[in-house]
Amino acid sequence: MARSGAVAGVERGRPRDPGNDAAILDAALDLLIERGAAGTSIEAVAQRAGVAKLTVYRRWRSKEELLMAALEHARDPGLEAPPTAGRSLEELIGYVAELLGRPRFRALMARVIGASVDYPKLVTAYTERYLRPRIDALADVARRAVADGHLPPDTDPGVLQDVLAGSIGFVLLRGEEEVTPAEVERRLRTLLHHVGYRP
Repeated sequence: MARSGAVAGVERGRPRDPGNDAAILDAALDLLIERGAAGTSIEAVAQRAGVAKLTVYRRWRSKEELLMAALEHARDPGLEAPPTAGRSLEELIGYVAELLGRPRFRALMARVIGASVDYPKLVTAYTERYLRPRIDALADVARRAVADGHLPPDTDPGVLQDVLAGSIGFVLLRGEEEVTPAEVERRLRTLLHHVGYRP
């Protein structure tokens, strides 16, 4: 029987402050970009966010959980929504070009990739929750492009996935070098032209 004043399944004490949550996640994301996963600690996140270390641990049990939550927090719903059935290949080109034109996004992706050796669970979770749905959706984009006559009838959807993934990887490897959306778009269109894409 629950003690007087307590409700089963609800933690007693002061309610969580959403402002603290946002500050912690913003701090974790900033430190991930600046120092990488290995250089980010719960202590450093708490200090950057201006909260007690215990405040962070009450919300996330480990650094990996915190960093995963920070990556989820970083999503821009207006731009980073997956290329669903409503997107055309033309829209997808613009989507990828705009995303890769963001220095902060490129820096974040480089850090996530760099964490693959020491923090494989973080990378796996990010891949499964974020990247995989977007990569899988490319098959639908390719099929529509074939049906609309923009790609050859025998186009393998996997080819489109490889072209886009390769282009993204190429841009990420350029590190801090300035990359504009227009430059990314030109590269994508050139590569797609060579696999038979015609707008």
